[in-house]
Amino acid sequence: MPAYVDTYGPSLVTLAATAVAWAYIRRARRKHLPRPTKGRDASGARGSMAGSVVRWLVVAVLLAAATGAGLYWLLGRPKLPSTASFTTAELLDLLKIGLAVVGGLGAVVALAVSYRRQQVSEAAHLIATWQEDRDDTKFLNERYGKAAEQLGHDSFAVRLAGVYAMGALADDWVAQRQTCVDVLCGYLRTPYPEGDSTEREVRQAILTTLLDRSADQEWRGVTMDCRGAVLEDLDLSNRTFYGDFSFDFARFGGRLTDFGEVRFRGVTTFRGATFEAVHTSFWGASATLSRLDFSAAVFTGELVDFSRSRLARKSAVWLDGAVSEGCVFRYQGVDHPTVEEFAEALRREDGAGSPEVPGTVSD
Repeated sequence: MPAYVDTYGPSLVTLAATAVAWAYIRRARRKHLPRPTKGRDASGARGSMAGSVVRWLVVAVLLAAATGAGLYWLLGRPKLPSTASFTTAELLDLLKIGLAVVGGLGAVVALAVSYRRQQVSEAAHLIATWQEDRDDTKFLNERYGKAAEQLGHDSFAVRLAGVYAMGALADDWVAQRQTCVDVLCGYLRTPYPEGDSTEREVRQAILTTLLDRSADQEWRGVTMDCRGAVLEDLDLSNRTFYGDFSFDFARFGGRLTDFGEVRFRGVTTFRGATFEAVHTSFWGASATLSRLDFSAAVFTGELVDFSRSRLARKSAVWLDGAVSEGCVFRYQGVDHPTVEEFAEALRREDGAGSPEVPGTVSD
């Protein structure tokens, strides 16, 4: 036999056996989401206890055989003595070795059983976790259906309860928070019931619910899409807008739309919105690191008040294409030239220079 076989043979055999054993152990350790499928027991673990023990015994025997063959090769393949040449002491030593091998196999069986129990325990834990998540999702879906049903109820009290229920659900259900917000914003786009004085309270509650939560760090990134909303006598005075709010093409009606002393801290748009309330107030409103967009907005009420409003710290306001249809603008104390330029543009467009005249701007 070539010399290199005698030199490297034992190492190669031992390395191959070790690689096979390692591959088997890695495969056995691979975890899957436990499901009651074919080939798995009730705990979610694959195969039976007996099969697991047999596999581990096979691995142990292969390793022992590879080790013995490697040692035999490493010692130069010596000639084995016959059984008649063994003394009593040597036979006793061989018996001890045999008992040690049997004990080793017993240890392998104990290890296999222990490993199997660990697998079963881990699988049971994963099943319990999966079942708990499934139950939680089912419960949240039931809450969602109930809140949506309440929002469509004829009773004012039930609709109001639906608003708060949907807001609380959005707090608890992070994965579907945006969906809950979209449902509330979608309610604002429904036609305003004629002669229903309680509807204002429901829509007011929706916006205050969203505003109260917009300051929460966990709500950052949630979009408040109130495009096309129909709002009457809206009162959001002295509140803070965090994040992105869109009131594009919304209609603000009634006696008073009040954004007085509101603090804007993000992007709020009123593109194409119609302000038809008798009095629209942005008195004392402030914007910090914000963008306000009134592009193509239409003001048709009697008075729009921007007095004491201010923009600070890289804030901007867009008023391109905004139209005033017979309303008086006030902008006393405004500290940003954009609003004044807009006011002057309205004055020039109307062709009137005196204050307190419809279509003009007053100081």
